Amino acid sequence: MMSEEIIGEKTSLSSLIYPKRIPNIKFGPIKDEMGFTLSERLALRQAWNLIRPFKRRYGQDVFYSFLNDYYWGITKFVNGAELNLKALHSHALRFINFFGLLIEEKDPVVFQLMINENNHTHSRCKVGSVSIGHLAQALVDYVLKVFHKVSSPSLEQGLDKLVEKFQNYQDHQSITSAYNRPSKANSDARPPRGNPVEAQGMNRNYIGLRNSAADAVSATAISGF
Repeated sequence: MMSEEIIGEKTSLSSLIYPKRIPNIKFGPIKDEMGFTLSERLALRQAWNLIRPFKRRYGQDVFYSFLNDYYWGITKFVNGAELNLKALHSHALRFINFFGLLIEEKDPVVFQLMINENNHTHSRCKVGSVSIGHLAQALVDYVLKVFHKVSSPSLEQGLDKLVEKFQNYQDHQSITSAYNRPSKANSDARPPRGNPVEAQGMNRNYIGLRNSAADAVSATAISGF
């Protein structure tokens, strides 16, 4: 009788620890916190390394061809009665630099803050989400055309995800920017402050965004990012 009880206790105890439950198997590539796979991240960084030495030329080619299709955008660089060529040229370079910073950024909080601040700056200059989405898509099309011999599905998917993130964040109506002020992605009732060419600051205060990221982590985490 005692032996049967002992055997029963051992059996019940062993059933708790053996056999072990097989963990859930996740099929497919593993994605990081921003939704990029390892191969997509690698392809984007390799492409950026090829773009970086020629970023001024590539930036101008993309931006000026974009303005040919959306000619009204040139009015954003008019200062009084004259066209501010310096702001126009620098914006083309800053635009592609900003894209490169997004590719290199690993912190999802800083990544979101960068896009939010970019959205806020452009919304104050009456540049909507559709225009920024078209400009980002123009850059993607240009990169895939220039590097068609070394392109890959991972690069195409990574670039598409970048454009998608631009469009998704732009569609948010109310966002808290890096300076804890409300940002409207598609419209702003206030007139633009200062010179309309303020939109050239796409990647301005990037260092400030990094410094403020630590303070914004807790607030952003509460929002569910």
